Amino acid sequence: MPNSPIINRVVLSQQFASFFSDRKAKSALRRLGAHIQLPTFNLTTTSLRHIKMWFDRIDDINRGHTRPHGNYFSDPAAVGLVNSNVRPRILTIAGREFLAFRPTICNNPLRAEYELLKILYFKGIQHSPNVQDFLDKKGEHLIYMLNQFSPSPARELFLTYPCLLVIAELIASFPGAIPRLLQLPEDILIGFASLGEGGFSGLCSGPGYPNGLSHLCRKIGSDYTRAEERRLYYLVSKMLLTIAASVPRNSTLRLVIPAPFCNLLTEVDIYNFYSQYTSDISIWFDGQQFNVSSSMAIPAIPPVQPVNLQPLNGIPGGRGAAPPEDQRRRRRPSRPPTRVTIIIDQVLSERAEDIVEERILVPQYGQRIVRVGHRNGEAMALPDGMVPGADFYVMGPQDPSEFIEVKSIIGTPPFDVTFTRAEYLRVISCFNNEIPYRLILVDCGAGRLYEVQNFAPSLAAMQLAQTAQFVIRITI
Repeated sequence: MPNSPIINRVVLSQQFASFFSDRKAKSALRRLGAHIQLPTFNLTTTSLRHIKMWFDRIDDINRGHTRPHGNYFSDPAAVGLVNSNVRPRILTIAGREFLAFRPTICNNPLRAEYELLKILYFKGIQHSPNVQDFLDKKGEHLIYMLNQFSPSPARELFLTYPCLLVIAELIASFPGAIPRLLQLPEDILIGFASLGEGGFSGLCSGPGYPNGLSHLCRKIGSDYTRAEERRLYYLVSKMLLTIAASVPRNSTLRLVIPAPFCNLLTEVDIYNFYSQYTSDISIWFDGQQFNVSSSMAIPAIPPVQPVNLQPLNGIPGGRGAAPPEDQRRRRRPSRPPTRVTIIIDQVLSERAEDIVEERILVPQYGQRIVRVGHRNGEAMALPDGMVPGADFYVMGPQDPSEFIEVKSIIGTPPFDVTFTRAEYLRVISCFNNEIPYRLILVDCGAGRLYEVQNFAPSLAAMQLAQTAQFVIRITI
């Protein structure tokens, strides 16, 4: 329909105008002029929007360079990265710490945002009074905005379309506006998200709209697609840093999203986000709940506790006995069945491999160690025609001379560990050809390491009836 874009635009204008039906909101709108100053939480500035620009700017300043425009020094000084009270201008402690990350995360805006907020808010660095006031107000506005959110079906759209956070950020100071935003149906919210900078800037212009509303639309539009992701990165980084600050070193806690962050973010969101932002903490789901721990603090030369593979030889006799027709068999159990926790977490599994590689295998084997776990080589056949079936192997003169598999576990023995068919067949091949196959277990929460002794011969000797469980494939 050729007229549908115009109709949609009118509908979106009307919907946005409806946010400000509150008398106090209308009064606040009337006070807006062409140059709007509204509270925000993001750390973008006039000349520094994307995080890479921050690195480039403070690197230039650190090298003694200058530029003619007026915000060259004042923008990085506003957040405490540059001391503009001395000549020549120099980087502050916070500025030097942030610049040190430039070689590694300059092109990784999520981790850069996390480290920037960590330095500014969580390192205990003493800022000047003006900078501290600026940072405090940013953080306070985030909390003020989140307090107006409530868990709703619309919540996920704000994470999928960060430009919606720009709207929320800039209307938060108008009473009743955010609750009305959250009540909108999905198609209207997606309609807002699809407008783009120019489209939103032109909303609510012309007669029939409250005074000041067109100015607000232009203000929102100016930030709508320029670094709108910085709002999401700030929000998630602040949440992760708040969680990390609550986890004692070398400990594991149940993951709980504190208020008011829980009004917008869930445990599942944080679980999906965290590895993109930081390795300060580890988050995993253990089959019952989400857990969080400080990064695995494993010693440089970690002790490895020997453990044994246990074939299950007993008959599964259950608890008690009764005749086949006994009525007690029909009753529901008086307590829920015990759950066996098995960690299957790709991010945590890869980190466990990192630890074993850095602390055990590289010192032991040097350049002979080849890692294929969570790498392309995991699915590429070796000269014997099989995939590696292990996370690492050690190169001999021509072929692998040893295989090492790493599994993530949690808690205390006994553990149930799952093996793939490829891993099992590699173990059998190693046993038949007298090639060592090691199994190393990493306790994700406590940072303990275990190694199963005589693993290949023990597993090769096992029968199917001696396993805890198994998976079979059914086909037509």
